[in-house]
Amino acid sequence: MDKRTEVCKMRAGDLKTGFGNPRKISKKKLDELADSLEMLGDFGIYLIDEHDNIIGGNQRLKAVLRRFGPDTMLDCKRLIGYTEAELRAINIKDNTHAGEWDLDLLADWTADLNVSFGIDPAAESPQERNIQMMELMRYEKYDYVMIVCRNEIDYLQLTRALGIDDAKVLVAKKRKIRARAVWYDDMKAQIVKKPEDGKKNYDL
Repeated sequence: MDKRTEVCKMRAGDLKTGFGNPRKISKKKLDELADSLEMLGDFGIYLIDEHDNIIGGNQRLKAVLRRFGPDTMLDCKRLIGYTEAELRAINIKDNTHAGEWDLDLLADWTADLNVSFGIDPAAESPQERNIQMMELMRYEKYDYVMIVCRNEIDYLQLTRALGIDDAKVLVAKKRKIRARAVWYDDMKAQIVKKPEDGKKNYDL
């Protein structure tokens, strides 16, 4: 059977979710998605198979049903003549976003917008990030400089040099701290203990 697609409109409550979806979403992200749909509208298209199973757009469908109800009409693209394996591949591909952000351009684009996009440029594992990936983004301001240790030995050496052994800092749960991060073992300056006379002493 030849593969083809048909554009159609479907009632949200008539779409089926039995095909499955390996992607998951937190309640917070689902609420953010629903807020986005309410603010900007639903500009996406839903992929469905010949039996009205949702293939692509599962999370948006959840948000639509929760916020707008089952009678909402959705723009759909029906995939005809595809095997189950091909539909699974399409589902995965639809949830896989190639490429990466140009952070300077992204900052320009979003400078005057008051919208949460759910984009976290620092989402990569800290072990996989390098100094270049921690460069300042235009328009960002930082409250702190974070010294990041790769292991416990470096951490203990740093806390002893700073005189903060066993010190604890309480931060309010809702407070967001903006910081510029540097690796401890890549620092060009060496932190040494404060001399007895109280004067600053840095070994550069």
